[in-house]
Amino acid sequence: MKNIAVVFGGFSSEYEVSLKSGKFIYDNLKDNPNLNVYQVCISKESNYVTYNNNRYDFDYDNFSFTMKGEVVKLDGIFNIIHGEPGENGDLANILEKKNLSQTACNSFVSDLTFDKKKYIDFVNKLDVPSSKQIMLTNKAFPELSKIKSQISIPCIVKPNNGGSSIGVSKVNHINDLEDKIKIAFKESDQVLIEDYLSGKEVSVGVIETNNKRIILPVTEIISENELFDYGAKYLGQSKEITPGNISSEEENLIHKYINKIYDNIELKGFTRSEFIIVDGIPHILETNTIPGFTKQSIIPQQIEAFGLSVKEVINNQIESIL
Repeated sequence: MKNIAVVFGGFSSEYEVSLKSGKFIYDNLKDNPNLNVYQVCISKESNYVTYNNNRYDFDYDNFSFTMKGEVVKLDGIFNIIHGEPGENGDLANILEKKNLSQTACNSFVSDLTFDKKKYIDFVNKLDVPSSKQIMLTNKAFPELSKIKSQISIPCIVKPNNGGSSIGVSKVNHINDLEDKIKIAFKESDQVLIEDYLSGKEVSVGVIETNNKRIILPVTEIISENELFDYGAKYLGQSKEITPGNISSEEENLIHKYINKIYDNIELKGFTRSEFIIVDGIPHILETNTIPGFTKQSIIPQQIEAFGLSVKEVINNQIESIL
């Protein structure tokens, strides 16, 4: 029997979302006869393990815990922490030092993809189109007038680090810019202002199963809100159509861009990339290396649309790292 930890929670505003993803992953692994599955919750308040309805303290820095007087040796980690520390490379760094295998990307790749500006600069070098961006690091806004001269309205303001569209705003009037920047700075020390792309929003998941890369069917997102924001993602304020209503040319371009990125960086596990299709050309917004994973989430929908069992894919994911 292998000892597996499903690790969820985290230090960011995505904590509650991660709890739901963690429960979904655990429910799909717990009946595997080859696994002992422990639930590990990481949070700002406390770190603990749940196993057979019992709760034990968890040492996050050493990534270990004691049960019945013995240290439990973990064989693999299912990392489902959205945001810090699961998605930004901090957890990966600890696991690499402990020589523990995990389902998500390594620390270098996690750090790169979590930094939206750094990641977009990287994919631009691969000739993958995106929106133009300006980075802000000074909360005092001494150069706001200069910034206003560099951007066009409408624009998007968002935290450079973070997910679930928390702190993301569309700015329709220049006088609202400062307030939207302040909202984004609550989530990150760095804020991006980027050109607003008017087009069709799509999301595409990629999984690796049986050592094969599978680009899943593309989901078209029709949000009731101005953006595919938190409400649209988690409160049912959007329509998600899988497979989406896109042309074969647009789909081929998305596949081309995804494969180019994957061929140049060691992406691993489940990923989900967001694009806006403008005049037939997909423009990448970001790649999430630990996307939401509940029954309602986009990637499970795409897995089923592809004709695979979500449960089998999840179990294959953990078995691939053992």
